[in-house]
Amino acid sequence: MKDLPVKKSEEFLAEVEIMDLSHLKKAAFVVAVGIGDPKGFKLLGSTIHGPYSFVEMLQEVGDMWATHQHHAKVIVLDKNSTNTTQMLDENTVDYVECHYNDLITEEMLGGVFDEKDFTCKAGMVEDDGSDPRRSKVEEVDSLEIKEDAS
Repeated sequence: MKDLPVKKSEEFLAEVEIMDLSHLKKAAFVVAVGIGDPKGFKLLGSTIHGPYSFVEMLQEVGDMWATHQHHAKVIVLDKNSTNTTQMLDENTVDYVECHYNDLITEEMLGGVFDEKDFTCKAGMVEDDGSDPRRSKVEEVDSLEIKEDAS
C-alpha cells in the first residue's frame, strides 16, 4: 500500500474522499459530543460512552450526527498512562459521519468489495500538554517526590 496523506481541512471534502481506516480497526474507542473548536480536545463530559470496537464507534458517531446533528469527539483508548491522549481528527470524524452506513456494511461483509483506491488516511490529533490541569498534577507529583526524598 502506498504512503497516503492525512489531508488538511482546506483540501478535504468528506463526500468525495476514500479514506483508509484500516489502522484503526483493532483499537478501542470512547465517543462523546464535541464542543468548541473542531480541532480542539473539548468534549461534553456527560456524553462520554464506550469502550467501543471499531464498528460500534462507526455506528455511534454516525447515529450522533444523523439523529442530533452533533459532531463527535473520538478518543482512541490506550492503557499506557504515559502516552499522550489521541483523538481522531476532524476530517476523520467528518468522513465517518458522511459514510458510516457504507463503512459498517463493508465491515459486516468482511472485505467482499474490491480493493479501493484510497485518497487519504485517517488522521489523529494528540494532546499537546497545554491543559493547565495536567501540569498541576505533574507539579504536585514532583513536590511529593522532593518531600519523600528529604
